Amino acid sequence: MNTFTQFLWEHVLTYSVMAAIGIVAVFGVALLLCIRREQNWVRQLFLMIASLIGLLGGAKLFGAISYATHLYERGEQITLVRCFTESGIVFYGGLLGYFLTFWILSKFFLPKRRLGRDIVAVTTPLFHGIARIGCYLGRDYNDFGEVVWHPCCYGIKMEDSAFCSHFWDHRLPVQLFESAFNFLLFAVLLILFLRETKDERRGRMVYLYLIPYAIFRFIIEFFRGDAVRGGFGPLSFSQVVSILILVWVIVVLILKKTGVLKPLPIDPYDPGVDLYRLGKQPIREPIVFYEGDEEENEQDK
Repeated sequence: MNTFTQFLWEHVLTYSVMAAIGIVAVFGVALLLCIRREQNWVRQLFLMIASLIGLLGGAKLFGAISYATHLYERGEQITLVRCFTESGIVFYGGLLGYFLTFWILSKFFLPKRRLGRDIVAVTTPLFHGIARIGCYLGRDYNDFGEVVWHPCCYGIKMEDSAFCSHFWDHRLPVQLFESAFNFLLFAVLLILFLRETKDERRGRMVYLYLIPYAIFRFIIEFFRGDAVRGGFGPLSFSQVVSILILVWVIVVLILKKTGVLKPLPIDPYDPGVDLYRLGKQPIREPIVFYEGDEEENEQDK
């Protein structure tokens, strides 16, 4: 190991490096999709960057909540300062914070906002898949102060498994499973996005992303063995969030299907609506002639 590699290994968090690579990959793919679908890529990428604030805030907030449930289960004192200083981050919090922030900003600043939200939903599993690799390639310090390889997400221990003998401490590499699932989900969503040509059907990618991921996350949580994240009874914190997300998506889809939740009326002056792609003519304001204009018209005659 050369000096530069050793410096990176000892001083740089692998998860942070892979998360940064994931963000760059997401913005690269988002740029290509914007060009492909004639989206305003400057505003799209700017709002995605601004939404990272919601991602960081949501991830830390959910981390504090999940850690509070862990302290409650152990009967320890719960304080606001302790929950925020000792807790880590939770992906679900970052995901919801990122989506919510972008949804709000796109409502006011983004042309073809439904298309923009689809781009965000399609590219999110790409980031998650890359970041999970960094989670697997974690590092820690042993009792002697030496840097050792130690995945940050645990995975249940399976000493009798020949498959798990190839991985750290005979633990199931749940991070790699989750990474592979996210890459597969990204590929499927990307194909569906590129095949969709009707603008009035845009805005559904977020549901197509949340449903399979929530189901997968609920199942994979049984194999993580991540007790520090806390939970509610037999369910982990992320499993409870997965259930709530699935219930919310199902309710929204039912309300839309039955017509109870109706789409917003089309405003021809709304920059988020592309009337030409919808096959409708924009409403133009009537031309108003003032007194000076009428006199000039008379002289022309």
